[in-house]
Amino acid sequence: MSALEHLQLQEGSNLTSRNTLVDNTDVEKLTKAEVTDTSIDNVEVTLPEHVIPDGGLKAWSTIAGAWLVLFCTFGYVNSFGVFQAEYVEELLSNHSASDIAWIGSTMYFLLFAMGIPAGILFDAHKFRTVMIVGSVLQVGCCFALSAAQTGQFYQFFLSQGLGQGIATGLLYLPAVAVVSHHFAKRRAFAVGILFTGTGLGGVIFPILLNNVLQERGFVWAVRAAGFFMLGGLLVANLLMRTHYNPAHKKAPKPSIGKFLRDKPYVVGTAAAFGCGFGLLFYLQLYAETHGINQNIAFYTIAITNAGSAFGRRVDLVPNILADRFGPMTCQMPSLYISTALIFALFGVNDQGSLIAFCVLYGFFSGAVFSLFAPMLALMADTMAEIGIRMGLAFFVFGIAGLTGNPIIGALIGYGPEYNWWRGIVFAGVRAAMKNVGRMLMVCAGLSPCWGDRNDGLPLSSATEDT
Repeated sequence: MSALEHLQLQEGSNLTSRNTLVDNTDVEKLTKAEVTDTSIDNVEVTLPEHVIPDGGLKAWSTIAGAWLVLFCTFGYVNSFGVFQAEYVEELLSNHSASDIAWIGSTMYFLLFAMGIPAGILFDAHKFRTVMIVGSVLQVGCCFALSAAQTGQFYQFFLSQGLGQGIATGLLYLPAVAVVSHHFAKRRAFAVGILFTGTGLGGVIFPILLNNVLQERGFVWAVRAAGFFMLGGLLVANLLMRTHYNPAHKKAPKPSIGKFLRDKPYVVGTAAAFGCGFGLLFYLQLYAETHGINQNIAFYTIAITNAGSAFGRRVDLVPNILADRFGPMTCQMPSLYISTALIFALFGVNDQGSLIAFCVLYGFFSGAVFSLFAPMLALMADTMAEIGIRMGLAFFVFGIAGLTGNPIIGALIGYGPEYNWWRGIVFAGVRAAMKNVGRMLMVCAGLSPCWGDRNDGLPLSSATEDT
């Protein structure tokens, strides 16, 4: 083989492309590969090296934009308890609480389940298209919801459950996954900052909806939320930037079989099915049926989400530690405490205990969510499969939300007398399943997420030949 042919073969293979880390820079560097032949000595070929900056203006502006997306998606979904109470008591009083819960459950399910197509499109370099389509659909369906007629269940279900569910699902996963383009060593810390948006959104939206609902009615309450999201998502789309590896010219074909053979990933994803957060949809109704002052009852969901937002700010410490010791190590304490607090709801019968429950439960559930995404990213073997790995796990997570809330609604029964103990036990047992799943990983020796799966090295974007 001639020296020229040898060089062409080397250039076509892109063997030396990889992700590397630098501090506070956002440029692509070059690496040199020496090729030696009998006829040509010390010939140098310049090949691109992909850089994950771990900081910089583009990285932090992307965090700010993704924060706004989570504010307008997850934060909005977390406020569904306001809608649940309004539907049960006024707009859909001809339907049971269980039937109405299907609206919120479908939205919650699609928030995660749409992660599969969104993840595939994200890996195919379609981030901007997905974000624009999701933003337009989210705002459009919000205004469509304001036109829904009293007693017409299908109108509420199509506009909010189905339409906004698809929209939030298209927006949520890409906004979380794009963080991995800009951060590696400090990824868990960055995601911890990102997830404070869900908590704060869950504070602002219930307060906004309840206040406008009391003064102007349901139509303008929903429209106010729609205008709010219009501005937030517009700014978010302007701020976010991707940082794809140029070596990934085409979307890699996802290997589902490979994921199913990854025991830590399978057990961790199955444990996500034990999501026990269904009671959040019913907290305002719980307060109103236990004689709590109406002014306090209106803010139960906001208080819970405020605790979650504060918890995620304080949980930046666990997120920082997670970059060193592994996300699962720092997630376990919050898992156990949040599960115990669900059963503690049996003793909540007055205003003081209700506020304490909302604050504590929101606080400790914060780390559970904020460390879930870094755990999944750490399990990925390459940057190119982060989107689909997250999408599959979120799909399982969404099934838990889809089934859990209507089951709780059926268990508590019809008003005005509700069997709350049934719903509490069910939610508590589901949450305990997560703890069992994590312990199975430990007992089986499947613990890469207790530390760094890649031993502190960045995820490789391409396999090197040895």
